Parts: sequence; C-alpha cells; structure tokens
Amino acid sequence: MMTLIHRLWLPALAMMSSALVTHLQLSRDPHAIEYDRAWDTLVVPVPSQPEHIAPNLLLPQTLVREEKGDIWKRLRTGFQLPPQLTPSVQSHADNFRSHSHHIAAILQRGEPYLFYILSRVEARGLPAELALLPVIESAFDPFARSPAGAAGIWQFMPATAKQAGLRQDWWVDGRQDIVAATEAALDYLSVLQQRFDGDWLLALSAYNAGSARVNKAIRLNKSQGKPVDFWHLPLPEETRSYVPKLIALRAIIANPEAHNIELPAMANSRYFSAVETGGQLDLQVAAQLAGTSTEELQRLNPGLIRSITPPGSQHTLLIPQASEQQFRQQLARLPAERRVQSVQYRVRSGDTLSAIAQHSRTTVARLCQINQLDSTRIFAGKLLLVPLGEGDENTSGALQSS
Repeated sequence: MMTLIHRLWLPALAMMSSALVTHLQLSRDPHAIEYDRAWDTLVVPVPSQPEHIAPNLLLPQTLVREEKGDIWKRLRTGFQLPPQLTPSVQSHADNFRSHSHHIAAILQRGEPYLFYILSRVEARGLPAELALLPVIESAFDPFARSPAGAAGIWQFMPATAKQAGLRQDWWVDGRQDIVAATEAALDYLSVLQQRFDGDWLLALSAYNAGSARVNKAIRLNKSQGKPVDFWHLPLPEETRSYVPKLIALRAIIANPEAHNIELPAMANSRYFSAVETGGQLDLQVAAQLAGTSTEELQRLNPGLIRSITPPGSQHTLLIPQASEQQFRQQLARLPAERRVQSVQYRVRSGDTLSAIAQHSRTTVARLCQINQLDSTRIFAGKLLLVPLGEGDENTSGALQSS
C-alpha cells in the first residue's frame, strides 16, 4: 500500500487542486443558492479503480441501516471528527446561521444521494462527516462544474478521474456518476487518511489542496520546531477554510437548535434503486416507463451526459425506489425499437441547429442540452445526438443519421 501511495502523491506536484470554497450569499429568490468558488488548478490523483463501478454491485449493502426516523440522528451517531470550536469554525457556523435557508436548501438538494453516501461511509467504518463533504464541494449539485474543470458532487478533475478509473467519454462522465464517484472519493480519502497516520483533518486538507502541499507544510513546521497538526500548518487560505467549514457544518447537524437552524425533514430510507437496462435506453423513454420525469432521472443519473445509456454495453440506471416495480414491468414489455428516441447525426455543410431541430421535431435548446453545446454554432463533421419528436419514425432517414 505504501508503494501505491508514494506512486500516487508524487504526481501531485503537477496535479494538485483546491476544492470548492462555498461562500453563501443572500439572494432575491429565497430558494436560490449562490456561492463563490475559489479554485487551484492542480489535483492529486487517486488510486485506480475498476472502470465505471456498477451501482447494482453496491446497492444491496446500503440496506443495512434503513430504519424509521430521520437521517440526521443516524449521521450524529457516526460523527468521529473532534468537535473543535476554533474562531474559524465559529465564523463559518455564524455564516451558516445567517443563511440558514440556503443551508436547508442545499441539504434538501442532497436528499436523493445522502442515504446512499452515508451507507457507503458506514460500510467502510469512516467518519459520518464525510457524507457531508459534497455540501462543501458542490452544494450537492450533481451537474456542478468548476472553472478549472472539476465536475460532480465530489468535484473530480479529469486527470484525477482517470487515475480513479472513472469512465470519461462521449457518452459517460464518471465524475458525475453518483455511485462511481462516491466510491472513488471514499477510496481516495481512505488512502490519504492512512498516509497521514490516521489524522482525518490532514487527510481532508490533502483532499482539498493535495498531499504534496500538506507534506511541504509539515516539513516546514518541523524545521521551525512548530506543531504539525492542521491548525498550525501554513496551508493555502482555501484549505484553511475548507476543514473548519466541514467542522462547522458538523456542529450544526449535531445541534441545530443551538444554531437556530431547522434541518429539512429527510427520511432515513433508500431513495433510489439500481436496475439493469438490458441494452441502450433513452432517459426520456425510461422516465415514461417509470412514471416519473426526465429531470428526475437526469438528477439520479447525471453521469449520462447525453441522457441516453451508452451503446454496445450493459448499463445500470438509478430509478426512484417508488417507481422501481413499475419500471421493471414496463421495461420487460418494451419493444427493442422503442428503447431509443434519438439518432446520431453527422453535421453536413450548410446545416444549422434550427433546421436539424425542425426536421426532428425538437428544439434548439434541447439539442444544445443533450450535446452540451455552449452556443448554436456547429461545424461540418461534428457528431450530434438528435432526439426525435413523437411519431417521427422516419426522421432518422431524413437526417441521414451516422
């Protein structure tokens, strides 16, 4: 293990990253969440994992703690970090209290994921506080992307994701896959905790700033005869804020009344189930089968960046638990030709998005969303995924799909 750890942290000199620094602000919309992000440009790689970890291999283990009551009580019983009340922790707690409606909104946003993440944390014997880390990293936004290119609730950089074995291609971004990214993040945190002799505050610092930077700070303090715990290390400002922010959030969850914050009601129960699709499947079709919205399935399967499972491979979809039985029954009766409501189309000279949208009875906005386009400009030779309008069985031929 130590050989692996040394192999991983050395490239950190060229790959370290500071994670998201969330600064909550008041908004005209009481339900809106605004935050400023300060980023470093480098990232530490994480240990390699099997490519795109399948949710169906992991979900059965999440059922061990499903019980009555809310999830906050369960979180509290698993807290392991020291409840230190330093000035920086107090400052962040005060800020959270001043923006309590934002904190409640962020925690509510994490409801589809929190039970699963906490279950995986418990299965590994890790501090329950780690299940709250996506609040600090991404405000529990599964589509969050930083200016530096980090993505998902755990904010993996592309190079880090590659080291972790997370799939990244035209169809799938494993950094945004809830299950795969959670497993990779917990693997990485576990390696860091071992490297820093069981010190979770140093491990969290390294998750944010990179282990090389934390080691450099430790060596400097040792050379000057200073303490080498987190609170005394000369770390970047973002990191010195990152750890106290998590401890402040822990304090609020531990005793919300003392901080005059009301936590959102969230059951201690499984939110989603994993179902093997048995082949390529469009999320719009899957939503119809499950009796839910496409937006809900996109929120549970944000790693499917084209809103369709990849071709040529089996894939597991996360489905709301309440819809699982209906989805399985309807999927079993679904004709093969109705599984996909999109075609791949190679742009030709003279094509415009509006013309393609008109032919396929969809919208320019939908084309931009499904193909992750920042503008409506397209170029000959580009491959587009084109959703077909209802009743357009012959559209693929008219578009001369690739």
